[in-house]
Amino acid sequence: MYKVMVVDDESLGRMSVSKMINELALDLEVIATARHGEEALALIRINKPHIVVTDMNMPVMNGREFLEKLYEQYGEIKVIVISGYSQFEFLKAALTYDACEYVLKPVSLPDLRNAMLKAVGAVREYSSRQQERRFSQDMLKLRREVFLQNVTSGRISNRSDIRRQAKELQLPEPESPCRLAVCMIRQFRDITERKFHGNADLFLFSVENILGEVLREAVPANNAPVPYKSDDRLRLCLLLPETPFDRDRIHGLLSNFHAAMKTMLDADVIAGISPICMQPDKLLEAFRSADGALLVNPLGADGLSIRWAELSAAESGETGLLSSFDLKAFGQALATGNGDAFRRLAEELARKAESRADLTIREAHRALRSVLETAASERPGIASSYPALFGAGALDALLDIGQLRAFLALAAEAIGGGPSRGPTDASRSVEEIVRYLDAHYFEDVSLIDVATRFHLDPSHLSKLFKSVTDENFIEYVTRRRMEKACELLRASDRKINEIAELVGYENQRYFSQVFKKFTGQTPSEYREAKS
Repeated sequence: MYKVMVVDDESLGRMSVSKMINELALDLEVIATARHGEEALALIRINKPHIVVTDMNMPVMNGREFLEKLYEQYGEIKVIVISGYSQFEFLKAALTYDACEYVLKPVSLPDLRNAMLKAVGAVREYSSRQQERRFSQDMLKLRREVFLQNVTSGRISNRSDIRRQAKELQLPEPESPCRLAVCMIRQFRDITERKFHGNADLFLFSVENILGEVLREAVPANNAPVPYKSDDRLRLCLLLPETPFDRDRIHGLLSNFHAAMKTMLDADVIAGISPICMQPDKLLEAFRSADGALLVNPLGADGLSIRWAELSAAESGETGLLSSFDLKAFGQALATGNGDAFRRLAEELARKAESRADLTIREAHRALRSVLETAASERPGIASSYPALFGAGALDALLDIGQLRAFLALAAEAIGGGPSRGPTDASRSVEEIVRYLDAHYFEDVSLIDVATRFHLDPSHLSKLFKSVTDENFIEYVTRRRMEKACELLRASDRKINEIAELVGYENQRYFSQVFKKFTGQTPSEYREAKS
């Protein structure tokens, strides 16, 4: 259905043309009318018509002025001029501003039909061109991303091949100085689990869209950075032409990106910026230097964090989180099978990390990697049993203190030979969590939220909760909600939608489905049976 707006200063004229359009039996709908050009422009922002049918001789803003503004602001809208005058200036305006047809009053149905068919055809043609353009842009973006991934991972290293493909893909010229920014999201895994049901690709797609909006608002198209994802799909990279992107401009762009991420997803951006790179074949070096600078960002910082490769070495006062004595103690605990000692050492390491305001991401990764390497040496075969600890890239998204503590808790359970607390402590911990759920079951609580609150790894909490309560987390929360719903249905006259909201369900239909699955009856049937 194509949306039409009719603009005419005469009420009778608007009604007459609208009625005739509806009588044409075409795929058209008049969705708005306006008395003059100024009113029409205000309504267009709301109604977004495909076709505008307008008079020329109007007050406030006449037809010529209206056509000019329409052409400048909404080039995709197709225009039909209907006028009682065949004056040259009106005809000239219609031609100048690309009107589809000029129809003289009084308007006949055949003339109006021909004009509308012509406008519909122009709308379809424009849409087709736009689709082709978007497809072409999407393909260019995909080809650029694959090429840049291949270069920055070293899969393409031949200098002439790199330069030839860079030119084909309209990337900056070899002589054009650029920098590479490598960005990550501190809460990547947490947000992926909480808001995107564990789908990291969907989360990264949202991040790319946010970055795209920031770039469109702040950067001229002819000097736009080239964004692409890294191979591991954890990093967003930006190839930034030095003109116009000096240090201040880069900082401003990343600040805008961080502000948008904070608003939309409550996420923090961290970044590393490479030195100036003169040729596309130097992008591998630029990526390594930018990624290295990113890892010099503080593990415990909040908000936007940026490090420049030229300054990162001088700024970093890395002293090492794990001493050789600490590492030997870990090794001895593993060699003797002393799980309690390993868990105690893991807890001490977490507390030490929390006390270090200057602790960098790289220092934390080195310490954890050393512990894992010691464990793999002392316990052959353990690495294949715990991919969440030993798998490729297991540490890459560990970017804040909470994630480090959760990682160490998982290590204490897996490598230390049992949960990070003894059986009695584990039971007490679950009892504490159950008390919390009993007080907050009606809120939007999730396993990840509770795990974060009680400083536990979500997968560990899931197993622990099941072993102690004989119910999984969701089963327990659902049972508590349904028990309270039954109580309210028996003891009050509240409406069912009110009860649904009181026990934590915004959608009454979904509440009813869950209730029937739990009790075998709908809420109404249950209330009637108990009354």
